[in-house]
Parts: sequence; C-alpha cells; structure tokens
Amino acid sequence: MKKYILFIFIMMIVPFQAYAQVGINTTSPNSKSALDIVSKDKNTGTLLTRLTTAQRNAITGLAATEDGLTIYNTDEKCYNYYQATNATWLSLCGTYKPAVYTVDCSKIKVFGTYTQGTSLNVNNYITMPVTVATAGTYHIIAKTTNGYYFEKTGVFPNAGTFTISLSGSGAPSAGPQTDTISFEYDGTIDTSCTSVTVAVSGSQISYGITCGSAVVNGTYNAQTVLDYNTNTVTIPLSNVDTGGQVTIISSSNNGVNFTDTETITTGSTSITLHGSGTPTSAGVFTYTFTTNGANSQTCTFSVTFDTTKGTFADPADRCLDIYNLGKRTDGEYWIKTGSADVTPIKTYCDMTHGGYTLLWSYSEKTAYTGGGLYGTANSMYIGANSGAVALSANSPQNVVTTAAGVMNYTNYRIPLTAMQNSKSATLGDYRVQITNNPTNMNDSWGNGNFFNAKPTTGYDYIANVASTCEHPIVPTTGKIFGYVYDARTNNATYNNVATAGRVCPYINSGYTSHWDAGGRIAGTITAPDGTSINASSFNNLFGFFGEVEGNHLFGKCTTDDNSFATQTCSYTSLRPHSFNSGEGRYLQWFVK
Repeated sequence: MKKYILFIFIMMIVPFQAYAQVGINTTSPNSKSALDIVSKDKNTGTLLTRLTTAQRNAITGLAATEDGLTIYNTDEKCYNYYQATNATWLSLCGTYKPAVYTVDCSKIKVFGTYTQGTSLNVNNYITMPVTVATAGTYHIIAKTTNGYYFEKTGVFPNAGTFTISLSGSGAPSAGPQTDTISFEYDGTIDTSCTSVTVAVSGSQISYGITCGSAVVNGTYNAQTVLDYNTNTVTIPLSNVDTGGQVTIISSSNNGVNFTDTETITTGSTSITLHGSGTPTSAGVFTYTFTTNGANSQTCTFSVTFDTTKGTFADPADRCLDIYNLGKRTDGEYWIKTGSADVTPIKTYCDMTHGGYTLLWSYSEKTAYTGGGLYGTANSMYIGANSGAVALSANSPQNVVTTAAGVMNYTNYRIPLTAMQNSKSATLGDYRVQITNNPTNMNDSWGNGNFFNAKPTTGYDYIANVASTCEHPIVPTTGKIFGYVYDARTNNATYNNVATAGRVCPYINSGYTSHWDAGGRIAGTITAPDGTSINASSFNNLFGFFGEVEGNHLFGKCTTDDNSFATQTCSYTSLRPHSFNSGEGRYLQWFVK
C-alpha cells in the first residue's frame, strides 16, 4: 500500500518538473540553463555523442528542427554543430570543414625555369582552375620525385570557380630530364591527372670574370658597321667551377651592343664578346652586362669610337660635320676643296667651341713683313690689298694638299671654294680670335680676345654680299682684353657699360675683312699690367690696322711686350711682339 501511494505522488509531480530547470548533482540549477550538470567531486566532465566524420555524415533527415544539433568529431578532434541555414556541419574550432571541389587537369600550367641544383624561387609556381561545390578548407600538393614540389593551403569561402597558385619549394636533384607531377587533394591522390610535366635542365654553369681587365679589340669608327670577328671584347675568367654555356647580351649604346654565346670548361681562361651594329657617333661609350650562371656578376666596359671623316682618305665638307659625328678633339683635319671638288686640303678644326673650320691664319710678323696679301714691308697695314684679302676673294696661302704636308699658321688660307663649303648654312657663323697659340683653342689670350658674328639676313663674309654690318643684320659679341662686348641687341655694352654705337665687322668695304670699333666703345678697363685704358681708343681690332691702333692686342706700339703705359699708336708704329720666335700673336678666322 505504501509503495502504491509513493508511485502516485511521483506521477503527480513529474509533469511540473519537466518544465523546470534540470540539475544533476545540484539542487539549485542555474536559472538560465535548462540543464545544469555539476561535477560532484570537481573531477569529472560531460561526454556528448562521439562520432567520426563518416558517422556524422550518416545522420539523415536533418532539417530546421535539428538546427544546432551537436556532436564531438573524433576525426577533427573538435565539436561540430549542424547549421540548418546552409544545411552543413560546422566546426566549433573556428575552421571550415574540407571543401568539395574539382580540378581541370588540362588547364594546369607550370611557370619558371628549372635547373639541376638550383633552388626554386617566386618565379617557380603552378596555376590551376578549381570549381568549388562546397566552401571549406583545402590542401593541395603537387609532388615530383626529383627533390622539389608545389603546395597551397587555404579556404574557399564560397562555391564558385577559382584559380589558385601553388608555390614551388626545393631544388631539382637531377637533370636534364622531364619530371611528371602527381597531385594530391586533401590527402587524396588524383590518379587521373598524369599529363603535367616539368622540363629540368642540367647543372647550372658557375664562373667568375675579371671585368677590370677587359680588353677591347679592333677599330671602331662612326658609321662603319662592326665586324663580328674583329670588333670584340676579351674578358678574363677568374674561375670556372662548373662548365657550360655562357650567354651574355650587353646594353645597347651608340647603335652598338656586344654578345657572347660560347661553351666554357673548367680549363677556360677567357670569354669573348662580339660587337654588332653601326656606330652613329664618335666618342667614348659604356656598355653593361650581367653574366649568366649560379654566381652572376655585372660588368661595365668602355669603347672609344673614332671617325674616318676628316681624314685624307675621307675628307669632310666642314669641321662641323666631324664634330656632329662625335669627334671632340681639336686638331688638323682634312676637308674638301669645294662642294664639287673632293680633293682633300688640310685645315684646323676648333672642336672646343663647337666645330669651327679655320679659314685664315696669319701672324703679326707676317702682317708686318708685308708682301702678297699683307701690303708693304715694315707696316702691319694690310688695307692696301683689301680686294685680295677680303674673305670673298680667292687668295689661298700655303694650302696643304698632300698627306705629309705641314700647315704654316703664320700665313695659311684655304681657297674660296673651301671657305664657302665650310659653312653649314647660307649665312655663316663666324669666330675670329687673336691668340698666342694658333693650335690651342683654350689659349687664355685667344679666349679673352675674340668676336663671334652670325649674320641674320642677306649678308655674309664669304658670299661677297654688301650690306650694313651692324645690329640687327650682324649681331656681334666677344671679348676685348678679357672684358665682354655684347652687340647682339641695339643696346650694346662693353664691360657692362652702355656704348653709343655697335661694332662693325666689315667685308669688301675698301678696308678688308676686320672688326671696326673706332670711337664707338665707351668706358674704361684695367689692362693686364694694371693700367687703366679708355676703351674708346679701340679701333680696327681684328684686321686692317690702318688707323690709330690699340697697344698689344695685335702688335705693339713700343719695344716693350707687356707695358700699357702707351695705350695707342699710329699704324705706322705698330710692330710684332718678340715672343713666338718673333712671330708675335696670330689672327685667325673660323666659320661653321
């Protein structure tokens, strides 16, 4: 009877407890928890259902009512729960489950160069297209049996098509040979994809060079095609650890480059680069290359290019043409007698100032001695023969026409046809100087006493055209005793002092070719010996010498070679300086 009464009591209270919190090993379960399990001795835990991935996936009929269903995955060693929204199992460990995907083997591509013994780098990789059916993790490895492999681990965040890159690692241990790659997807080997291969070359060449001892062989001339066999560069080898093929291509410069493809052995001592191309200019040009092989080096060497233009065998029209080919050395060159006469004649080329051709050169002594173009003896006045000495006259002096001929700068003048052909334009660009050294374009006296004149229209010294000789027809600039004279505008200045008139470079005026500045220059300057000179005394400075002349510019007024105590003298008193073996200074006309 008592047992029956107890059973009735339990049946009465169970329905009420089913809707209250359940506590195991506790009489006061947490009010927020439907089930509160307490470890009685504080040394036990709770075990949920334990399943493998396969067993978990065997649970069927899962729907929204099972959203949140939880198990412990013994394969993943982590709790999984079912997410009804995506109808998938997710891991509580923060990782995706393995993705479901397929790979198109026919579209897998291998990139990079593979050489025996050379470690793979960022340029060695594989790309493959992947079609993902279910998002999740992936681990793909592409293996070879030759010491290197490719691998990629990641997550496909969603279904779709992806292209992934597998990075290469390791180094081919054998070569040359062709390696077949096998693919493994999340531990499963793809037995159907066996067509992807990698070509591995043999051991990489290893050698060193001594760049500083490079020897340039052959002759190099502008506008002359290089010869493969003679225009070469020999570079010593410092070592050859592993023989093989040298492949070198230098930088290109001046229309030329150098290459080398040859096989070397451990006994080789040098390599040879071969030139190709047509040099455009003369001058010094540099070339750079990097050696191939395991221990690459970068090397730079220089090649000097000359030009045959301006030689006896290949005379130029003018010095400017030689200059434009890259020749920058002052000196004697050969030009044509005229545009229709290729007979070579020798002259001097002023490359320092941009490629001027010497037309006429004579010394103080020549002017003073007289005779021929230079008037009477014991006078530097040459105006009496103005018709003959004008630059538009054909009055050649001591022209050198043989290869062994020597120029006489004390009295040298090229024929009129050569003068006219020496201009690069209808209106010439002239430079006239008085110098202590006729073959030194950096002579301090020459660079301190010169003028430049370039007619702008209808007037040219050599063309025998008469017109005004001042600005704006013939803008002129230069230096007198080292001070700048500038008449390129209508406001002429000398030593930064305004001067009333402009210098007049005369031609065929009844005087001869010269620069007339008489009475037109204002201001004072300090002479080389410290004497103060009135610039208005300057007159007939670069030729003629038939009026009152300044001391020491071209000729002197006294027996002293240096004193400016006497500033001017009459042309009858002007005489040569004693230096340069009595020749004194030289007056030279150039054109380009």
